[in-house]
Amino acid sequence: MSVTIPSAIPAESLRAWYDDEPRVSDVALYDMTAQGATTLASVLIERQLATADEREREYWAARVRLVNQQRTALDPDDRLGLIAQQQAWLDEIDALTGQASRRIA
Repeated sequence: MSVTIPSAIPAESLRAWYDDEPRVSDVALYDMTAQGATTLASVLIERQLATADEREREYWAARVRLVNQQRTALDPDDRLGLIAQQQAWLDEIDALTGQASRRIA
């Protein structure tokens, strides 16, 4: 099953969207948020591999480590925290890729 989050949802309404979407249980929300971390990490690794500058490579590597730490720290019982973290990662993916990243599978 895949759920598509409409790109027109403002960040402050993401919680309302999830509250109104009956197919998204807390377990599914946790999995989708963790997948957001994986997606962001892949974008960051692409950036890391694409640069020849050692300092910039280390910057991207540090960002990957931080995202992995954040993923590890996700609390599956904190629905609001999961939604907020997911939104932050989606926003960063959007900023780095210039594409709307609202599809969560």
